[in-house]
Amino acid sequence: MENSFLTEDVPRGNGTLCRLVSLKLKNNATSHTCKKYYGKKVWTVCAKDVQWIEVEHVIKTKTMIELEKEIERLAIQLSTADEQEKGVIKARITNTQAQLISLSKTRRFKMEPEKKAVSVKVKTHPRAFTKVIVHCQMTQFSVNLADATTGHKLQGMTKDVLIITSWPRPGLFTNWEYTVLSRVWTLKGLYLFQEIDMNKSFAPSPELKAYFQRARKMEKRFLRRRKRQMKDFYTPRTKAHRKKP
Repeated sequence: MENSFLTEDVPRGNGTLCRLVSLKLKNNATSHTCKKYYGKKVWTVCAKDVQWIEVEHVIKTKTMIELEKEIERLAIQLSTADEQEKGVIKARITNTQAQLISLSKTRRFKMEPEKKAVSVKVKTHPRAFTKVIVHCQMTQFSVNLADATTGHKLQGMTKDVLIITSWPRPGLFTNWEYTVLSRVWTLKGLYLFQEIDMNKSFAPSPELKAYFQRARKMEKRFLRRRKRQMKDFYTPRTKAHRKKP
């Protein structure tokens, strides 16, 4: 959520995508307890009782992607190889996996909880004429959880798995279904909590049609003007057209 660590060995700033790898609790963490969420028991702890969390960059480097492809290629070879070749291929897979793990560790960093303080002005009553200054303090990690996100923030990304819990109410967004569905690679990785309304019209809105019509007209007008100006620029001038010094 901040850009204070862009010059660190593992640079990160506002918008850096990471995943949680591990965490270390402080001794005698009193807030470490089990709570029930949606019928399931979950271990919870307050940030003040956490010594640090270790996270890893989600975006893979080109070298990491190449190593993953190499592992996939070797796995295919392993399925068709004879007994003598299998030992060599398995050793190469193990070695490649070790390189991949080593690279992923270089993209990890630790974060410690930070104390944030803020002062806010509030009314003691809706009809009060004056405001009281309240000083608040919180111990937290400067991160935004991305277990769930919006379609707006997903634009420009492509995911292996996408779970869509709900669709916007009718009339809120036009053709929003296409925008969200195009964020996932395959149908195999798509999970819907609500069905898509197939009776809904996905035709472009009249405003969008009018915009494209205006854009095409402006494009043609610009290209005609450009062609005429380029022709005038490269046409040699006669003496009659030349200006006198």
